[in-house]
Amino acid sequence: MTKLARRKFLKGAAAASALAAAPAYLKAQASAIKIGIPTVITGGYALLGSQVMRTCRLVKKMTDARGGVLGRPVEFLFQDTQGDPAICVRRTQELVERDNCRILSGVIVSSEAAAMLPKLESWNAVFLSHGNGDGRLTAELFVPRFFRANTSAPMGARALALYLRDAPQKKFMAIASDAAWGRSSNTAFEAQIKRVGKDLVDKIYAPVANKDYSPYITKILQSGVEGCYVALQGDEARAFYSQATQYKLSQRVQFFTEIVAQADIKVLGKDAIGLMGSSRYPLTYDIAQNRAFVDAFMAEYKEIPDWSDGEMYQALMILFAAIEKARSDEPMRIVAAMEDLEVTSVKGPIRMRKCDHQGENQGFVVRVGQHKGFAEPVGEIVKIYPREMTTPDCRSSSYST
Repeated sequence: MTKLARRKFLKGAAAASALAAAPAYLKAQASAIKIGIPTVITGGYALLGSQVMRTCRLVKKMTDARGGVLGRPVEFLFQDTQGDPAICVRRTQELVERDNCRILSGVIVSSEAAAMLPKLESWNAVFLSHGNGDGRLTAELFVPRFFRANTSAPMGARALALYLRDAPQKKFMAIASDAAWGRSSNTAFEAQIKRVGKDLVDKIYAPVANKDYSPYITKILQSGVEGCYVALQGDEARAFYSQATQYKLSQRVQFFTEIVAQADIKVLGKDAIGLMGSSRYPLTYDIAQNRAFVDAFMAEYKEIPDWSDGEMYQALMILFAAIEKARSDEPMRIVAAMEDLEVTSVKGPIRMRKCDHQGENQGFVVRVGQHKGFAEPVGEIVKIYPREMTTPDCRSSSYST
């Protein structure tokens, strides 16, 4: 062995010995921060899952470029849940046990999230929701290791009902997917709309993965209502809006939706102009943090970000802020750091409320129109409600005022 080779060998051996003898937290400095993303890759909500994954990939690129989190790179591990709660639990357990991944996010379906909650303690994991709407997750189903960064279904219904208080429409019908989020949305909308003196004539629950909405559209047309509240997402929403366009329903009834989604606007095209609703993520919100995200996203994908992209990005910014505050990616240290954490992101200021781990988000109501900055119609903000007005009472899906 040459002297140079021997010096290199001894230097490498010394470094390996020092690392082996170092405290655990120093060893962790050399490893990636793992974030498990059990999401829908195949099935009716696959579009939402693809949005989650593309935003994660963009965030990794952006975060690694500025030195990572705590000086460590981030690594996203994806698993296909197919929108099925039992499959979701199995796939997530694989992430935990096989990949030692104890930070979880990106779950699409609220029933999947509900199935995961009882497992978090035994998994020694922390779960941050980016988009689960079921109000019960931070109410009756509350567990200490779960946080919701996003606007919930009751919060979206609340913002919309506050806006409709002064709207000309008096009679409404509501249609939702017969799933946890859809039922939570319709129930919240009914309570809120009655509170502001409007009449909800009927509630419709369409089967999950339904493809034929013509019977429901006919019922809405014959009801004589002036407004229709829509709580559908994924393939269900696109099927409904496509068929509603054929029946020219939007020309007779004003649509109001709990989530204004860019994917649905694409289906409707110019017929989307005039669609109103609450917005989980208003991409036209003119603040520096959102402008930077939209610019980076469109540069990367040549496409307008959807609501799930914005909510996923915000959730990850909150997560990274909690990890930085905790100086650790250990789950319970993240839990402690995230309680009452305040972050300003793409939707403005948000506080992760300690009492139930619900993120206090501002409420946005948008109207779809043609915006000079975008090639296709987008939701433009018509009203912003302070987070104190749109966040429900602690560990509740309802509002006392």
